[in-house]
Amino acid sequence: MAEPNTATASPAPPPSTAAAPAGPSTSATTIAPAPEGFVNVVVDGKHAVVPQGVNLIEAARQVNVAIPYFCYHPKLSIAGQCRMCLVETSDARGRLVAGCQIRVKEGLQIFTKTDLVKDAQRASEEFHLVNHPVDCAICDQSGECKLQDYYVGYDAKPSRIATYKVNKPKRKIFGPLVVYDGERCILCTRCVRFMNEIAKEPQIAMVGRGDHSEIDTVPGGQLDSKYSGNTVDICPVGALLNRDFRFTSRVWYLENERTVCDACANGCNVGADVRADEVYRYLPKRNEEVNDVWLCDDGRVSYHRAMDGRVETARIGRGDAARFLSDEAAVQSTAEALKPLVGSSELAVLISKTLTTEEMLAAAVFARDVLGQKRIYSTGRPPGSGDDFLIRTDKNPNAPGLDLVAKALGLELIDADDPKNHAQHLVMFGAEMTGDLSARGQAMAQALKTLVVLGVQHTPITEAATHLLPLSTHLEQEGTFLNYYGRLQRFRQAIPQRFDSMPAWAWVTRLSKALGGQWLFESAAEAFGVLAAKSAPLGGKSLEALPDTGVVLEGLAPAEYPARAPRPAGTK
Repeated sequence: MAEPNTATASPAPPPSTAAAPAGPSTSATTIAPAPEGFVNVVVDGKHAVVPQGVNLIEAARQVNVAIPYFCYHPKLSIAGQCRMCLVETSDARGRLVAGCQIRVKEGLQIFTKTDLVKDAQRASEEFHLVNHPVDCAICDQSGECKLQDYYVGYDAKPSRIATYKVNKPKRKIFGPLVVYDGERCILCTRCVRFMNEIAKEPQIAMVGRGDHSEIDTVPGGQLDSKYSGNTVDICPVGALLNRDFRFTSRVWYLENERTVCDACANGCNVGADVRADEVYRYLPKRNEEVNDVWLCDDGRVSYHRAMDGRVETARIGRGDAARFLSDEAAVQSTAEALKPLVGSSELAVLISKTLTTEEMLAAAVFARDVLGQKRIYSTGRPPGSGDDFLIRTDKNPNAPGLDLVAKALGLELIDADDPKNHAQHLVMFGAEMTGDLSARGQAMAQALKTLVVLGVQHTPITEAATHLLPLSTHLEQEGTFLNYYGRLQRFRQAIPQRFDSMPAWAWVTRLSKALGGQWLFESAAEAFGVLAAKSAPLGGKSLEALPDTGVVLEGLAPAEYPARAPRPAGTK
């Protein structure tokens, strides 16, 4: 498991040119005083200037010395249970201390490679393996398991236990997303502490005594928190597993691509584990100002929208009259249907708040410059439940982005449900509609004379479309989302475009040409450049220059942030 992704952010220490002791000696060469808020320490002979108050594990990390650990996590309270992080210090040579519990002080020397430390690490690793089943061949954690890594580094000897191992519950369903294997559990209590301290939902606990201790749900309850999947992420072994990912792929076949979750307006940073053109799971990526190192369960499984129920091929006509066409034939047919409607007051263009900013810009330019419309209508997913942590009630990933585009192009932006919308002909970018699409709503869609839909998944709206064009998901293109407080975040293409789908900017470029207009956009970067030139908050930024963690645009912050939500540095 990649712990550097979850490490606590520390101020960068100033560069040091001081000499350092070479070896486990307690005598130190004279070292310049550390700046205020920092202290000088020496780790295995390497001098480091580290923030005051960090523990020995984090201090050693500053000089690329890895102290092993199981129960420690930089975002959780200290448990000191696993004893893998035992080291020696200059305060008491010959006595071992837990690296997670002891804090640095000026001049402290830390020794992680002495014989005493190595013997303790070997003993701790052997102890954790006493009752552990040797089932790596069928364990989903295999390939990212600390027990495997530390066995090679700190033990690597056959078991000396001749008796039977203790049997514990296996494949116990804790909740909708999590399954528990008690025989693999090393009782680090990371999961328990996360649920108590971060999720604020104490749904699991350690029960039993001695070697019969195990993790279990509270009596009569289950692990059904919206943040339960994080317990799988932080489990250092294969005790807690993701039921959505379980037995689907070996981790060493997967490549992790950084992207942004589109399940709600928070815009959590995630890594999409990809194999060929398939996404197998989402894992949280660290962004202290957006999602810290966590991810909600709804976002964790939202990648299924990119995989399941997709509109695969362009279609013209409804019901029995429907026929599938090639991209070019579909573009020509759609252009012929739209040509008589250019400038008509009976035509409306709906743009979904689920699209990328670049797709929104292209759709709005198409509406204004090609179809002759002075207003655009917003559509999207209906609001849902939220909380004061990571889950926003707005389930659209880019609502502020549509506002930004409309202002930049001087277009009036109206909600699709507004009474002003009397259109008999619709062009819809994104197939979601505001609110539930009732039987009456479906009948109204069927009654439209022209309904051009660019959609990702099959919905009642796509079934009612007279012209249907398959739209790519954000995982199949590069672009940006603007989250609820105005953070513009870039993502790169994680998987190839599936089926016959294309981004909205590619479709409207082809439609514009078929309608006798100009070729609009060659790429998402070009579309972003057009928006950046017209939008004051973007200030001429370029897509390529945006950092992975995003930038905050001025003037878009909310009146009040959710109580526990991560937020930009310096805000309250």
